[in-house]
Amino acid sequence: MRYLLTTCLVLGLATLAEAAETASSAGPNWHAIFMFILFVGITLGITYWASKRTKTTSDFYTAGGGITGFQNGLAIAGDYMSAATLLGLS
Repeated sequence: MRYLLTTCLVLGLATLAEAAETASSAGPNWHAIFMFILFVGITLGITYWASKRTKTTSDFYTAGGGITGFQNGLAIAGDYMSAATLLGLS
C-alpha cells in the first residue's frame, strides 16, 4: 500500500512540475489540486478499508446479503443520475 501511495505521489508531483513549466501566467489552481488529491486519498482509504472487511466471495458479490432495499435504491438512483449527467453533457 505504501508503495502504491508513494508511486502516486511521485507521479503526481512530476505531473505538477511539468504543468508548472507550461502553465500560463495565472499560476496553478491550488484549491483544485488540493481537492483532487484529497478526493483521491479518501477514495483510496475507503477502498483499502473495504478490502480488509471482505473475506469471502459472498461478501464481495452480495455484501454478505446485508444490502437493504433503501441502500439498493440509493445505488440505483446514483447510477441513474450519473448516466443522466453524462448524457446531458454529450
